Amino acid sequence: MDSAVIWILGASGVLAVVLFVVKGLLDQVPDIAESWHRAKRAIRNEEPTDRGEV
Repeated sequence: MDSAVIWILGASGVLAVVLFVVKGLLDQVPDIAESWHRAKRAIRNEEPTDRGEV
């Protein structure tokens, strides 16, 4: 019985860490997309549009 509790607690801990890492990665996606679009505009020598882009 004790080993089952330890396995459940261990699995819960691993799941919590995985969810934390995935959330951190997903939080970075908008910044990466923005940087990608800025790099493409810089390569094409395009000016930023009126949408508040830098």
